[in-house]
Amino acid sequence: MGFRERGFFSIDAVFAVTLLLMISASFLNIYSGRNQAAELMGARLEARIIGEKLVAAINTVYANGSDFELYVDLPSKIGSYFYQISFDNTTRQILVENSAWGAVSVVAVCKKVDNFVLGQENLKNTILVHWVGNNMEVTNA
Repeated sequence: MGFRERGFFSIDAVFAVTLLLMISASFLNIYSGRNQAAELMGARLEARIIGEKLVAAINTVYANGSDFELYVDLPSKIGSYFYQISFDNTTRQILVENSAWGAVSVVAVCKKVDNFVLGQENLKNTILVHWVGNNMEVTNA
């Protein structure tokens, strides 16, 4: 039996398999990047919804007067990310932020809210929005 009868793997086949692997790796890289971008976009949208929910509670308590209070349940995580919520009285903005997606801001109507920061330990509990004197306070219930 000669060399041609035993069979061999040609250089063309090696080149074709290498090219196929490179193309597959490229598509996998593009898919994972787009998947991560879509996940972060979803997290930003959920952060906006959470901010709007808290702003709606603040505005409702403000509109109903000093004898009114609301309890709000917020998730402790957005997707797989921990986040924090803060309020700046000078800009009347609630910021829902995380290092992965940045900060999402939602504007409140009233300025009579004490500045607050709700972190991971606060978001496990129910949030209370209520009046204390002439200002509203957002705290754990």
